[in-house]
Amino acid sequence: MRSNSSLTYGSVDKRSTMVLQNDATFQNRKHAAFLLGERLREYQNSDAMIVAVPGGGIHIGYHLAQLLHLPLEVIPCKKIKHPADSNKTIGAVSLDSVIVHEEDNSIPQDYIYHQIQLLQHVIRRQSNKYYKGYAQPSFKDRTIVLVDDLLITGDTLLTTIRTVRKQHPEKIIVVVPNVTPETTRSIADEIDEIIYLTIEPNNPATGNLYAEFPEVSDDEVVELLQQIRNERG
Repeated sequence: MRSNSSLTYGSVDKRSTMVLQNDATFQNRKHAAFLLGERLREYQNSDAMIVAVPGGGIHIGYHLAQLLHLPLEVIPCKKIKHPADSNKTIGAVSLDSVIVHEEDNSIPQDYIYHQIQLLQHVIRRQSNKYYKGYAQPSFKDRTIVLVDDLLITGDTLLTTIRTVRKQHPEKIIVVVPNVTPETTRSIADEIDEIIYLTIEPNNPATGNLYAEFPEVSDDEVVELLQQIRNERG
């Protein structure tokens, strides 16, 4: 773990919890962001920057940006699916960072290479859409609050962390509603702090975390980014 890193543990504040359906922990991403925002008040109106992992992370990031009066940026990242099981991932890729697990040596290197090239093409197209008419953000010497709506394998988040780290930020704080001990350990060495609301011994089903968990489109990402840009002038 980085020398100045810390883990911020906590449980959901019952006084702030909405009436939930199906015994889910959070009503939706907005509800989770509201609870996380209470733990991030020290960064309100600071020089920190919210950076979301789209799709679902954009809603967490958008509401945190509104609550804390901070800018909002995104870093697209994609999981690399296992060739024999689409429900299993073997790593993740961003525009300039790649993580590939080495446990399964039976996966052809050609498959991995072509998946990386394909996914980076998709990511480049997404990034161009998100930043059409706007300059790409600089993370240098900034406190980066990196947010997502789920932390299951940790692959996409770890890839995003490495993308941010290449720009030499002052500090990286990971903020997610729920973690597992395993995923927390997988990223701990590469961040300065992690803030979350609940911890589970195993990866929980999405339905147990969120009563409402709709898919998020690229158009939604663009719309939410534009709203924050308009609000901040």
